[in-house]
Amino acid sequence: MERTVAGPRALRRRFPALPEAVQQGRLIVESQALQWGLAEETVENAVLVTSELLTNAVRATRGRPVSLRMALSEAGLRVEVWDSSPVRPKASTPDLSMPERPVPDDAPDPGGWGLGIVDFLCKEHGVRAEFDGKTVWALLAAEYR
Repeated sequence: MERTVAGPRALRRRFPALPEAVQQGRLIVESQALQWGLAEETVENAVLVTSELLTNAVRATRGRPVSLRMALSEAGLRVEVWDSSPVRPKASTPDLSMPERPVPDDAPDPGGWGLGIVDFLCKEHGVRAEFDGKTVWALLAAEYR
């Protein structure tokens, strides 16, 4: 891995907290991770973690700005999502019960999987309070092609 005078390879993108930000973030992370020469499994894991973190940020701050940051260093691939809500995300238990009636196509997703997925895929993860909100971060092992 090459290092620059500025330190690790990094990028930052800002979006309005709308559902399409999740897809945009996934595409950006996938493209950048591939450019950095990361292995397919690392790229897939980073895309999934990004999706979970951005989804939580969009739900917490609908319409307000969110920021996606990623950096590659010797420690691994770090993905961070900042949003303006001071409320920390909470892990929940997914509802695994079988519905007794047909579920309409437009029924809301019950959720509950996100932080468990992040915990499973990452070496470390956490939340950092900031003056104007919070950053939820995750550190993935970086394997190369």
